Amino acid sequence: MASGDSITPFFTIWTEPRATIRRIVDTNPTRYVIALAAAGPAISTLESQWSKAIGNSANLSPLWPLWVPIYVMLGAALGIVSLYLGGALWRWAGGILGGVASSVEVRAAIAWSSVPGIAGEIILLFAILSGSPVPQATLGAMHVDPGFYKFIVVEGVLGVWGFVILLKTIGEVHRFSAWRALLAALIPPLMAFALTALFLLLTWSLAGHH
Repeated sequence: MASGDSITPFFTIWTEPRATIRRIVDTNPTRYVIALAAAGPAISTLESQWSKAIGNSANLSPLWPLWVPIYVMLGAALGIVSLYLGGALWRWAGGILGGVASSVEVRAAIAWSSVPGIAGEIILLFAILSGSPVPQATLGAMHVDPGFYKFIVVEGVLGVWGFVILLKTIGEVHRFSAWRALLAALIPPLMAFALTALFLLLTWSLAGHH
């Protein structure tokens, strides 16, 4: 990928995820990976803080403007940590199914699949900053202005699109199908469920002997 094409994958990842991630991992698999991992959680944190300010401005601390960048940076850091943890899980689960991707390739696949999700977060942040009524939570209920639903729907659609892209990019770097990538995604929760069930069964069995 030539340096002049640095912006291209941000567009092609939407419609050609497998070809796009292949070009990326074959040239520079670390390209924008950390920035992409940090961007989504950082923008989401900013949305949360801004919504809080709009919905509860009377009770805001005078130090709120100082805390916001700290929260945003913490959100970005959490996104990076999640990338490495998720990358390790996807590499392990994919390896069980015959995948061949390296850790850096898996992290690239995860990070670049987040582009639609980041776009959704930006749209939602723009809606909040432009004065669209934000959802207000009260005891036992969540009140959402009808005008805000369209932004929630758009973000939901982009989130689903991003998940489909994730399966395709993971499949590409592991050199198997998106369906096998979906199966790999199910391995960690299924194993966690099985281990939890086994633990509870053993605990119940031991308790039954006392």
